[in-house]
Amino acid sequence: MIDPAVSWIAAIAASLIFAASAIMKLRDLELFESAVINYRILPRFLAKLFARLIPIVELGGALALVWPAARAAGAAIILFLLVIFTLGIAINLMRGRYDVDCGCFGPALRQTLSWWLVLRNAALAALAAILLLRPNGRTLTMLDNFTIVCGVITILLIYASINYVFANLPRLREIGARYA
Repeated sequence: MIDPAVSWIAAIAASLIFAASAIMKLRDLELFESAVINYRILPRFLAKLFARLIPIVELGGALALVWPAARAAGAAIILFLLVIFTLGIAINLMRGRYDVDCGCFGPALRQTLSWWLVLRNAALAALAAILLLRPNGRTLTMLDNFTIVCGVITILLIYASINYVFANLPRLREIGARYA
């Protein structure tokens, strides 16, 4: 069992992260499709199908997280997707293919593959795994609601900050080398 405030923090934060990811992919399906094809894991026709289905499944999982009756199913969907995404990243990294666009947030945040993405996905999986635990039934108070809002904002800010640092790491290294 888990405190319901912690469950709501995890549910809302994960829902917003994965809904944003799905929406960015849906906004430019062709770009996401080319990213999936470039992973070179699936045959082209399956990669195209995969690229069309993934954002829809991802959005469904994200929406299920904020509905308590469907939260565990949404968490299972998100965990399943994270396993697939992480395997694709790890396979390409082991092949030495670092210059592949991860496709994580479509055109909004283009990142090349790195072990950081594997670590990030593990952290997201831990966040989603929390949602497989049942809340203990404690009634939420106004202070809990404030805590939930602050917790969600904190997780999103940390997540976005780290993502942007790693997305811009090549440029930061270049600037550092230029002025060192």
